[in-house]
Amino acid sequence: MDDRIADIYNLLQEMSWQFGDHGFNGECCGDLSLVEYMALKKILNTKDITIQEIGVALNFTKSGATRIIDRLEQKRYVLREQSSVDGRVCCVNLTSKGTKVMTEIIEKYTQYIQDLLQEFESEKVESIRDSLGDLVEAVKKKPFNSSI
Repeated sequence: MDDRIADIYNLLQEMSWQFGDHGFNGECCGDLSLVEYMALKKILNTKDITIQEIGVALNFTKSGATRIIDRLEQKRYVLREQSSVDGRVCCVNLTSKGTKVMTEIIEKYTQYIQDLLQEFESEKVESIRDSLGDLVEAVKKKPFNSSI
């Protein structure tokens, strides 16, 4: 095995650990689990998104996505509403509380990353962004199969 590939795997694992529940002084995203945060992020970026679309985006079944939305609704971050385009369709939208918490989290983490990278030259920051973007796109095209 190529040692560089093993290094990349180990670095990704370490990065995931640092940004998970154990990073940032024991916080992930306020009172949100990472999967709840990712669902809210998807809802924030997609007006009138359906539960099924959230499930597809997060690689969950519709019932799994429904459980996540149920938890977010109990926390008063989202509302289920009829689609403005098709009244037969149920969509999920952020409440003002959901929008506020997402704005605060995104600002907090963006500032943290900015502070981390402030010593890097602009070209290096662009290279990191481009490399991470390429890696994310490759993973989306070929998700990990845990049965390997």
